[in-house]
Parts: sequence; structure tokens; C-alpha cells
Amino acid sequence: MAVTQISSFGAGIPNPKFTNKTSGGVTGSNPSFADTDFPMFRLGEAYLIYAEAQVRGGGGDTTTALQYVNALRLRAFAGDTTKKVNGSQLTLAFLLAERGRELMWEAHRRTDLVRFGAFTGGTYIWAWKGANAYASDSTGHPTDAHLNLYPIPANELIANPNLKQNTGY
Repeated sequence: MAVTQISSFGAGIPNPKFTNKTSGGVTGSNPSFADTDFPMFRLGEAYLIYAEAQVRGGGGDTTTALQYVNALRLRAFAGDTTKKVNGSQLTLAFLLAERGRELMWEAHRRTDLVRFGAFTGGTYIWAWKGANAYASDSTGHPTDAHLNLYPIPANELIANPNLKQNTGY
């Protein structure tokens, strides 16, 4: 289901990956705000980094990369072996999608999209890309490559006159 209103959690597909519950199922100490830990780096990401490096020609071997990716998929799909992938399926496009699933809500997506050349331009479009979130048009649009870099904050530019603003800002 497409997200039609970004201010409503139930518009689209809500992701219950992080909940405000303890390991015993009890609500956290603050019922209004989650007080659960946030993963900064975990084994699943290391497995995907290995697989990506191997596919990009950075060393390693396909067998190990497949073992790592399939270990994640078997865990995610409760041991369903039909969800395993083979060597021909282990592509950069697959790994970008797999990182999106495995690392959802862990603050990696923008960096991944930039690294895979999909954050800007028009080859990879998603709802709201390049669109005004408050307009009625929620379809995605191509964006300019300057958005791959953030602008340098004005206070940093003032503090250091040797800095130059990134192009496009």
C-alpha cells in the first residue's frame, strides 16, 4: 500500500521492527517514547558488507558471501529454505534491496542509496522522491545529483572562510 499521508503511521505499511517492550514483553519505562536500544552495528550488516565487497570485486569468495546472505534470509524467513538465493541472484541490485529489508529503520538507507548510485537521478524512483510531502502528488520524481552531498551549515562557512559551499546549495 502506498503512503498517502506521511503524518499518519498507519498510512502505508507500518514497520513494527522496534517496539517499546522489554525482552519479557513488558512496556518500557516511558510509555510515550521508546526507550529501547538502537543498533549501531550488528552481525547482519557485517554479512551484507562482505557480500557487497565480494560482488564489487573487493575480494572474498562467492560461497562465503552466499552463506552469509542465506543465513540472514533463513533467520528472517523462519528457516524457509525456498527463500535462499544462489550465485546468479547475488547482484548489487539484490544487495541494495536486501540491505533495505535487513537494515530497515537503522539509519543506513540514504548512505546505501548514494553508494549504489540510486539516491539521485531517475533510474530508482520511490514514492515522495523529489516530491513535496504536503502536496497531493506523492509519486516520485528524478532529483539532481547535488543532493548526494549535504550542504555545509552556514555557521561552519562563517567560522572557516576557506570552506566553499557544496555545489547546488
